[in-house]
Amino acid sequence: DRLLRPGGYFVWTSPLTNARDKDSQERWKFIQSFAENLCWDMMSQQDETVVWKKTSEKTCYSSRKNTSPPPLCGRGYDVETPYYRELQNCIGGTDSSRWISVEKRQTWPSRDQLNKKELENFGLQSDEFAEDSESWRASVRNYWSLLSPLIFSDHPKRPGDEDPPPPYNMLRNVLDMNSHFGGFNSALLHAGKSVWVMNVVPLDGPNYLPLILDRGYVGVMHDWYFKLLSLILEFHDSLFALFLFG
Repeated sequence: DRLLRPGGYFVWTSPLTNARDKDSQERWKFIQSFAENLCWDMMSQQDETVVWKKTSEKTCYSSRKNTSPPPLCGRGYDVETPYYRELQNCIGGTDSSRWISVEKRQTWPSRDQLNKKELENFGLQSDEFAEDSESWRASVRNYWSLLSPLIFSDHPKRPGDEDPPPPYNMLRNVLDMNSHFGGFNSALLHAGKSVWVMNVVPLDGPNYLPLILDRGYVGVMHDWYFKLLSLILEFHDSLFALFLFG
């Protein structure tokens, strides 16, 4: 429920759904009841597979019985930065301005460009966001002009094809180790580059991971930025590599 957006679907397959013994049936009833208390609606069941949909309406939580577990998290619980913290047995995020159903969000790829109200959720102004986007688009053009003799990203390898001879190495995966707003990822998308990007948000900086996720990208919070940088400096005499730091 913490990962699922309002209006999102959860698919679960288990032999419990069609079990005949009493113990398994009791466990299945408990799961059904718990999902209902989470405000998940069962949309379909076929054989051992069940599909639930998380509610798109906040009123569902207030209509539950007061004794229905789990409770809503208190207002002091920060659902935006739960990383590396002990999980609490409560439903979080219902008071967040980011609690927006998938039906009301922009479709891809329009959602890449957040509107003024969405940016205000992260304390950002439209001109600051636009400046970052333009800067990264210029950087990607420069990167590709420098790397084009070495990479073959616009022509992906097909199954069964042999590896192209050097120097035509294909760049398929990118790790942005200081992703900020996810501008590098966005610039690669708008440039039509067929690459997969993992955005990394350092723990010691502003937490823009929710912003990156709202843009439709993949990301993670981690503290490996400086650890890996130290490792590179330590072995720089024998290590030759190309890293793109955001």
